Amino acid sequence: MLYTVTLNPSIDQILQTNGFVLGETNYYDDDYQVVGGKGINVGVLLNNLGVDVVVTGLMGLDNNQVFLEQFKQINLKHDFVFYPGKSRTNFKIKDFQNHQETELNGQGSRVEQNLVQDLLTYLDTHLQPHDVVIASGSVPTSVSENIYEQIGMIVNHHEAIFILDSSKQWVKYGLKAHPYLIKPNVEEICQMLNQEYNPNLTLTQLEAMIKELQALGARNILVSRGSKGSYYFSEHGEVYQVNTAKGKLVNSVGAGDSMVGGFAYGMSKNLALEEILKFGAASGAATAFSSWIGSKDLVMELKEQIKVEQLTITKKGN
Repeated sequence: MLYTVTLNPSIDQILQTNGFVLGETNYYDDDYQVVGGKGINVGVLLNNLGVDVVVTGLMGLDNNQVFLEQFKQINLKHDFVFYPGKSRTNFKIKDFQNHQETELNGQGSRVEQNLVQDLLTYLDTHLQPHDVVIASGSVPTSVSENIYEQIGMIVNHHEAIFILDSSKQWVKYGLKAHPYLIKPNVEEICQMLNQEYNPNLTLTQLEAMIKELQALGARNILVSRGSKGSYYFSEHGEVYQVNTAKGKLVNSVGAGDSMVGGFAYGMSKNLALEEILKFGAASGAATAFSSWIGSKDLVMELKEQIKVEQLTITKKGN
């Protein structure tokens, strides 16, 4: 069984415009609403691919019907712990004229500790060996910063597989649970290591930073690079370069989550690493080229464009 954990779900209000200027009155051409939160996005992608997955986490009771109706429409299994209040609303402004996306994200409502404990208990009583748990996204301000460490320890206790996709202090705590996979971008790696962001890192420089993250507890690291593709650094020292598929960018929100979902899909099918990486890249691209989360047909189509190459890094002095 696969589980995704979303501690801070969101209702994403997406506004489409052809020109957006800060400080001025703007007009939008169209809008639509989808349910979000990184773990939910992962769960939707896995569900689209036909995997047996359950989305769980924390969710506001007052507006949960928006989520439950969407889950029912796509037949997505769910088992959330509900708290009094609302899940957050995020606003995504898509400016097609300037090829920009602007996000205004909520921080989440207060959640009492006893409800957080209910979620931990749920995981502790349901997980079986070899299950896969993907914990993703931000954490409500009232929830302990080390929540992903707590979740990871439970996953490890049951000999399941822990995948973590978060940022800032949450992922630093989560590394203590030695997640099987994390998926940062270069900027997030710099944040985790308290270094100034450098978008022009060489591969050798990046590898040195990866080793620091592995020393902190990360096992395998998938570095997303947007339209440049990704790098995969394995716990055994191998480095792989993965390209991305070509297509028209429609919506980048959820693309990284879908990459994680595609990776988890490949793992659930016991595929070879190269195939797992292809499914990750194709799933991310499928969502980027869709209005919401990519379909199975599109993932399979784009997978044919994905190439995986094992790299040899030549260090100075060799």
